[in-house]
Amino acid sequence: MSQALIVLTILVVLSSKSQIMMGNAQEDSECHRTLSCRTKLLTVMGSQPGRSIIKAQDPIRPKGHPKCQIHKQNDVVISCQECRMLICITCSISTHKQHIDSFQELKKIETEQKQILQDFLNETDNVKIPKLNQEIVSSRTKMSSCKPMLDKLRKDIIDNKNQCKNQLDKLADDYISICDKMEVAAMDLIQTHITDLERRLDTLKKLSPDYKQALQTGTGVLVYDSVSEIREMDTDIPPTPDIQTDFTPGMDRQGHLKQALGNMKLPTDNLQPGATTSDHSAQNPVVQPKLSTEAGQASTRAVRFKLCDRPTVMSQFSYRDLITSICPTSDGRAWLSVYTSNTVKLMNKKGQVIQTIQYKGNILDISVDPTTGHLWFCCKIERTICEVSTSLTPVIRFIIDGYPNSLCVTRKGRVLVGTQSNKVLMYTVDGQVLHTHIVERSETGAVQSITQCGNTGNIAIVSGQLIRWDASNPYSFRRHIIVYNPTFQPLVYYRGEGIQAQVPVTPDNFDPWTVVYDSKGNIVIADRTRRAIELISGEGKYIKTLHTSKGNQGPIGIQKGDVLWANLELNACKLLKYYSD
Repeated sequence: MSQALIVLTILVVLSSKSQIMMGNAQEDSECHRTLSCRTKLLTVMGSQPGRSIIKAQDPIRPKGHPKCQIHKQNDVVISCQECRMLICITCSISTHKQHIDSFQELKKIETEQKQILQDFLNETDNVKIPKLNQEIVSSRTKMSSCKPMLDKLRKDIIDNKNQCKNQLDKLADDYISICDKMEVAAMDLIQTHITDLERRLDTLKKLSPDYKQALQTGTGVLVYDSVSEIREMDTDIPPTPDIQTDFTPGMDRQGHLKQALGNMKLPTDNLQPGATTSDHSAQNPVVQPKLSTEAGQASTRAVRFKLCDRPTVMSQFSYRDLITSICPTSDGRAWLSVYTSNTVKLMNKKGQVIQTIQYKGNILDISVDPTTGHLWFCCKIERTICEVSTSLTPVIRFIIDGYPNSLCVTRKGRVLVGTQSNKVLMYTVDGQVLHTHIVERSETGAVQSITQCGNTGNIAIVSGQLIRWDASNPYSFRRHIIVYNPTFQPLVYYRGEGIQAQVPVTPDNFDPWTVVYDSKGNIVIADRTRRAIELISGEGKYIKTLHTSKGNQGPIGIQKGDVLWANLELNACKLLKYYSD
């Protein structure tokens, strides 16, 4: 087909817009099928660690191929701006006819496209490549200085440790020397006291027969003199000298030893134990908690907040299925997963279904990446961890060694997976294992729930211990909450202490099912058996009972602005506001 004929055909197409807009259902269906598999232009994205700098879908038409993929005998001559793809004349009057207003002749935009390429090459050759080379040189220089710096750091720590040990040895020697001197002084004092007692005893033994004789046969003068002698005598028995002393061992040894050894401050979260530079959201570091010097204590933060007398119901709707997880999104909606189902639904606050995601296996738990907003979920039987991106198609990111039971994607792009064998595993988004932790005090039982604090980076989990030999019965487990710092050092064990209720709360009837952090760093707990929602601080101190239900308490989730999504009695979901603005 000649260029003149092509241009003439385009003019005819543009002048016949009203006729072209009329089509049948079969053509529309073909259009949708074509659009679903169209080639997307390569988009240069910001480099993310572990991922390519070029992002593209698998093309249908090979790069640079001039023929239309649908009508293989035709050349592509038109750019459909609506679909961002090149099409032929036949496509323009059939499958793409509704996009006529967005058509541009390929020849006319060639100059503009070449300019875009030229601008990219200019920036790449003159700016990007030199800057990357400079950054590589700078990084290599920094790498070469890293080992000497850390060697000096190790030496300083060891030297200070030895100084602390020497000073501690000297202090102990001084204390022992004092004990030796006290022993000599005490022995002398007690021996003097014994000598005095023996002298008194000897005197009394000698006087007793004389006074008996004077009493029986002595004269009045002898009796008088004897009584006068008794009155001048010191008859009180002196008490034994009190030489009691005491040594009180230091109870806060860990804190004082850390204070004596010195503090080591890490420059970035990437240098935390178990961290890696393959973080896909390294631009948003987690704020690490400032731990107190006393071992086993969590960080303290003076956060001011005011609670409502009773939570305000912002919205509510009915939902008949058994909900297992609620993950609110940043736009006021929430993903809901259902028990033994392969479906996850995106709901608005009125209970209307916005989107539905289906997968080949049963979905056990879900989580929303706080950075990208993407939905993640895990499946038990397949042992898969999947991500749902903007295409709404689940993609298997990796398979774990074990059976997943709970899931949490952190702000740093870490994927925390709680297993059915009391383990918590930390992965990168590509499935690289960064850390494996066996949950304390959970000899048998699954990790039921995981959540991370957006303020401190602390991680709270619900775990269980089998107390009756019927693992199939969920009430055979005694559950508790454990709070860890970001490197999985335990900070808090909570088993319902301090909760004010009509029936005393004990570890046997405390049954946390879901835990979530709110923006104040407090932890919201859904207690299934007691049918209550509790609020405790990040340090494990009871604050308030937010809600009690007549039926079983279901899972909960926290939306931006501390709006609590809660699955309550009678198959109802309520959105509750419990802080007073």
